[in-house]
Amino acid sequence: MDAETIVMESGVVLPKLTNPTGDLGHGFQTGNLLFISYKGPHSTTGKVGQNISVEDAYEYSREIGLYLLSAIQHDLGSLNNVARVVKVIGLVNSAPSFINHPKVIEGCSDLFDEIFGETEKDSRIAVGVSSLPDNMPVEIEAVFEVRTPCKIAS
Repeated sequence: MDAETIVMESGVVLPKLTNPTGDLGHGFQTGNLLFISYKGPHSTTGKVGQNISVEDAYEYSREIGLYLLSAIQHDLGSLNNVARVVKVIGLVNSAPSFINHPKVIEGCSDLFDEIFGETEKDSRIAVGVSSLPDNMPVEIEAVFEVRTPCKIAS
């Protein structure tokens, strides 16, 4: 089953993208790689391990994954143009003693596995940082291999 059908049949609703700030676009493509710029949860602030639980942060990470999927659809026209997830880069705004960063970023990775399949695992970075823009609890960007070089939609 292709990615677009999986999204439609699973009832997943991809969120509407907001306009990027400054000169930052949703993403760019070079060759057969699509780089999607960082996304964060839209209405949540705080530190994981301080005032945000691992479970809630996992859900925020999944929410960010939906925004990344929306950006792919915007840039490539269809999720079906993705051959595979190459890399997920996750930053967790965390308390100094917090050590479960991978469990947070798994929210996004698990979503991608549901949509694109688990046949080939992506490379992933999950690190803790002392702060993120606007006090976001999680920020994620990702790299995807595109089936054929596509022109990014304007």
